[in-house]
This record gives sequence, C-alpha cells and structure tokens, in this order.
Amino acid sequence: MESYSKVLSNDQLLEVLFLSKDATAIYTSEQIVIEMANDAMISFWGKDRSIIGKRLEDAVPELKGQPFINMLKNVLLTGITDSGDAIPAETMRDGKLQTAYYTYEYRAIKDDSGMPYCILHTASDVTDIMKAKKAIKETELQREALDQEQILIGIKEEQQKNDFISMVSHELKTPLTSISAYVQLMQSRSLTDAFIANTLAKVQKQIRKMSTLISSFLNVSRLESGEIQLNLSYFDLNKLIHDLVEDLSLVYPTNQIDFKGGDSKLIYADKDKIGSVISNLISNAVKYSDQNSTVLIQSASRENEMNVSVTDHGIGIQAHDLEKIFDRFYRVESHKTKTISGFGIGLYLSAEIINLHNGKIWVESKYGEGSTFHFDIPLVP
Repeated sequence: MESYSKVLSNDQLLEVLFLSKDATAIYTSEQIVIEMANDAMISFWGKDRSIIGKRLEDAVPELKGQPFINMLKNVLLTGITDSGDAIPAETMRDGKLQTAYYTYEYRAIKDDSGMPYCILHTASDVTDIMKAKKAIKETELQREALDQEQILIGIKEEQQKNDFISMVSHELKTPLTSISAYVQLMQSRSLTDAFIANTLAKVQKQIRKMSTLISSFLNVSRLESGEIQLNLSYFDLNKLIHDLVEDLSLVYPTNQIDFKGGDSKLIYADKDKIGSVISNLISNAVKYSDQNSTVLIQSASRENEMNVSVTDHGIGIQAHDLEKIFDRFYRVESHKTKTISGFGIGLYLSAEIINLHNGKIWVESKYGEGSTFHFDIPLVP
C-alpha cells in the first residue's frame, strides 16, 4: 500500500488555522485549556495572546456563570458535537462587558481509539445580523401598532358618522311629518282651484320622496350599528309583490309594471323589509328606464327557496360597475345618469337585508339594453 510523508508541520497547521476567517480555538484537557486561538477568537474574547496556555475560565473570567465551559467539558466527555445559531454571550468589547451573538460549533477531535483528546471551537459573530432583525421586528411591530390604531380610529369615525346620520335623520323626520300633515289637511278641504290641488299633490309626492331618503339614511345607520332586527312572520310572497305592483303602478304611471308569479308559497321572513327590497328594485328599474317601457317582476318557487327577479329595458350597467353596484354610496357615473337623483343607498340596503335573511342577491346586465336584478330567499331562514 502506497504511503505518503507528512506534508504540513505543526507550525504550518497553526498558520492555516490563523488564516481562517472564522474565529477558531483548540482546547485540551478536562480543564479546557486554550491550546491555540487565532486572532479572530481572541478579538471575540477581548483579550490578547497572553491567554494561550491558560484555562478558559481563568483567561476569560466573564464566561463564569455562563453555560459555555460546562458545554465544552460535556463535548470532551461524550465526544458529541455541540452547535448553535445566534447564541448570546457576555464578552468584553471596547473595554466593557457587552452581549454579542454567535453561531458556534464545539467539535471533539478523537484519537485512533475513538477517545476525544481536544476540542475544535469555531465561531462567527452575527450580532449585526441580530440587531438588523431586531430593528426589522420592531419596525413591523410599530407598523402593526400604527395599523391597529388606524383601524380603531376608523371604527370610531365610522361610529361617529353613523351617530350623526341617525341624529340628522331623526331631526329631519320631525318637521317633514308636520309639513305632510299640513298638506293633507289642506287636501282634505274642498279645493276649487285646480292649480292649488295639483300643486299640493306634487308637494305630497316630494314629501314622500324625501321621507324615503331620510328613512334610507336612518336604516343605514341602524344597520351598521347592529340595531336592525328582523321581525319574522309567515306571509305569501306573491301576494306581497302583487300589492306592491298595484301601489307602484299608481306612483309610476309612465311605465308598465307587470308581475308574473310562479307557485305561491309562504316564506318566513320580515315582510316589511322584503317589501322595501322589492319596492327599491322596481323603483330603480323605472328610474333607469325610458318612459312607456315595461318593468317585469317574476317569482319562482324552488325546493327550499323563492327567487324574485326584476327586469327592465333601460340603460343597463357597464361591466366595471357590476361588482360595485351593491356597495354603500356607490353610484354609476355616466352621461346617462347625471340627471338621475340618488345617493347609492337603496341597493346597499337591499343587499344587506337579503344577507340578513341568509339569501343571495345579484344582477345581470347588458349595457344599453337593460338589467335584471335577482334575489333568492330561503322559505325558512
């Protein structure tokens, strides 16, 4: 078998270790004597080369009370390598005791019989990395705290806004009710002047319109404050739609409002609120349609639910508006809608009412040709 002569002397081996970028030290004996340490390791300890040949606990007394010397003794005893990442250690830096972070490895060097006779200690200073990570973490925590604060501010502002809407709505309803009463009182008298009678009828119509808007704002405030409660009862949905169509045909005489009902079924829901949803969908259909056009309401019963649809042949809705149409205060903006009044509340309230009934509401539309609004509502929510 071919043999090779020794290539490196002990001095050359030590020179190689000294050139290592990692801090390196070699310990011998159960007392953990520093047999060798390169400049990087000595710098970590904050010492000079006079410590070579001394016991580690004497050479670096700051390590007393820290676990490292016992860890080294255990490696020499068992022969099992010990390593760690970003471990804090108290060492001398700039003449004072400071905490630094190191990755380390204590590797037992064994003889031919497998017995450990020394320990090779390598280490890297990762203090700057740990400080950077800590700074990033603190920044993230500060950002999270700021985000949380903004959320709380938003919630407070939203509540203040809802409270303001509620207060204003209540304040407006009182004088409006009085005005309506005076108009009704005048209408109850025998009026010979046709102009006055016609004017009072128009005033009463505008009062109803204003009252509906105020009620919508009030309902938004109640809804978002969690104050809206469902008053559930059994009722015939088809009969409700039929009655609403009769009433709204008088309100909107310029349009044909038709109803085609499927099988009649009782549903367990809030009659007034479902009625307001249907009324709103019909009113919207008329509002965004030409005069003399037809609005068709249909109902269909399924196994566990009823479907209602309202179809118009009006201006339709563009694709980019469809996904936002049920958002609060969202209004379709185009040259065709500039003259149409509204605050973008009706569809939002309708969607929320259907959601409260565990139902579903959606719209299908072709721009320039018309729209169909649908909602499904369970027979029993």
